[in-house]
Amino acid sequence: MTTNNQRTYPRANTLLPFTVRRLQLDESREMNCRVATDVIVIDDLLPPPLKDEPLNRWLNMLNVKLNYLIRHASPKREDIVFMTFEPLDISGSGMSLIAHESFNIGDILEIRMVLQTYPSKILYLYGEMVRIEATPQKAKSYTVSVKFRGMNDDVRNEILKFDFKKHRKKLITGKKA
Repeated sequence: MTTNNQRTYPRANTLLPFTVRRLQLDESREMNCRVATDVIVIDDLLPPPLKDEPLNRWLNMLNVKLNYLIRHASPKREDIVFMTFEPLDISGSGMSLIAHESFNIGDILEIRMVLQTYPSKILYLYGEMVRIEATPQKAKSYTVSVKFRGMNDDVRNEILKFDFKKHRKKLITGKKA
């Protein structure tokens, strides 16, 4: 028996920084996906090691100092987003991701995801939980699937035009694709 792929949009597997949280009932009324470019993104990754050890130590020291200054100098704390990289599978209509808390089917989630372009873009995505299962290879983690709600053409186009294959190759090899 064969089945036809009924997906409207292609899916891409990648690693991108994101955060996820459950919306309260009063918040879920106004969920419109959007793109922001005026937010500072800080990841917890160290720069890749260099063969020149003194230069490597110096760059790591600068990285730590810059992170400290950004954390403490920003007048508006909501302009800073702390994220870590996790695998995800995304399309123009929904996504699967790894979460570190359990959600319920039907929960509405806000997902802030960074597209690593210049300048960086943060996508504010809203989705309804349609599936959840324990992630066996990660303790206290869950693979959750959401169907986007409040999606508009501008945000969907940002997802669709982002070159996930090039981004993934750059992450794996450490070189520009």
